[in-house]
Amino acid sequence: MTGSLDGIKVLDLTMWAFCPAAGAVLASWGADVVHVENPRSPDPMRLFGGGNAEPGGAHWMFRHYNRGKRGIALDLADPIGQEVLLRLAAEADVFLTSFLPATRRKLGFDIDQIRKVNPRIVYAKGTGAGPRGPEAGRGGYDGASWWARGSLAHSAMTVTGIDFAPGMVGHGDGMSGLVLAGGICSALFQRERTGVAPVVDSSLLGTAMWFNGPAVISAKMPGEQRSFGERIPREHTAWSSGTYRTRDGRFIYLSLLGDADALWVDLCAHLGREDLADDPRFVHTADRRSNNLALMDEIDRIFSTRDYADWTTALNTTRGVWAGVQSTEEIHDDPQAIANRLIQEVDYPDGPLAMPTPPLMFDEDPGDIRRAPDFGEHTADVLAEAGYDDAEIARLRERGVVA
Repeated sequence: MTGSLDGIKVLDLTMWAFCPAAGAVLASWGADVVHVENPRSPDPMRLFGGGNAEPGGAHWMFRHYNRGKRGIALDLADPIGQEVLLRLAAEADVFLTSFLPATRRKLGFDIDQIRKVNPRIVYAKGTGAGPRGPEAGRGGYDGASWWARGSLAHSAMTVTGIDFAPGMVGHGDGMSGLVLAGGICSALFQRERTGVAPVVDSSLLGTAMWFNGPAVISAKMPGEQRSFGERIPREHTAWSSGTYRTRDGRFIYLSLLGDADALWVDLCAHLGREDLADDPRFVHTADRRSNNLALMDEIDRIFSTRDYADWTTALNTTRGVWAGVQSTEEIHDDPQAIANRLIQEVDYPDGPLAMPTPPLMFDEDPGDIRRAPDFGEHTADVLAEAGYDDAEIARLRERGVVA
């Protein structure tokens, strides 16, 4: 498949996960993304959890967030290294960075410095809490900026009823990187249409607030109108949007929205209890609403008679929407995930790594996942493409500017 961003060059001067994730998404869509690391201080995510800078030694989290990129090692503390970066930026379409303003200015790659050599470049930066305000110069990580500060941890505490902030569910960096990648694409479109390339900003805090939007919006409303941010006792939830325990301790989630009466009759048939469809307590929507708790008790008893695997088979032809509560191990074998190539294996020297793809397709094809670069793997290739000859590259290596 020809990527939608084929021909787009991205200079990726990022670390850890949030902004690298944006670069990985752009690479998945066909962009040529060059990830820049310091020759003496690799991306910390490469070294995470015992990873190293040797060929094939990067931690799997680095491989996830830097898939499909090329990698170079360039010392930006050296003025010659800064000259090399500007030469690469002059030919790039996008400059992506996670560094804070003071560092960007000190090392020669703040917005005006990059745009001096390339006025049409899309300059994109990701931060913890946004580019403005009293904390614009502070860093952020998803556990703090996204999960805790962004209200998600509090919502999780409220919904579950626990009295301490739970560990982060999901990974805010990956979701936030996807959002940033979308903003970069929009900026590229604006540049092509108007000739003006905007600066793109996204933050972990902002992404969290968007993700938790219904709870954030309704937090200022009367209690009965609040959504997703308050604990709702099970007896106050609708039977049609509830979770039911199977005989073997697993769970089935129902989400029966739409033609309520027809969906109820259909569910009764699949539960093997057609008689419930004629029960006066449950015949019409108003009846079921009035007897919601009694209906939930009936469905509880039914689901408790069979195992999870039996129910996932029995419910497979229902008209309504439902889902088994799957584990992260089971998602690898989900038929829909497999059919849509939402998870793919990438070959590495130490064995294949099964990885989720960005959740977007073009012509119903998510594209192929390519491996992340070894440390400095493409330095010579990238410099040669920028016009450096072998002798110049050798001198840069001798000086320690590149690796």
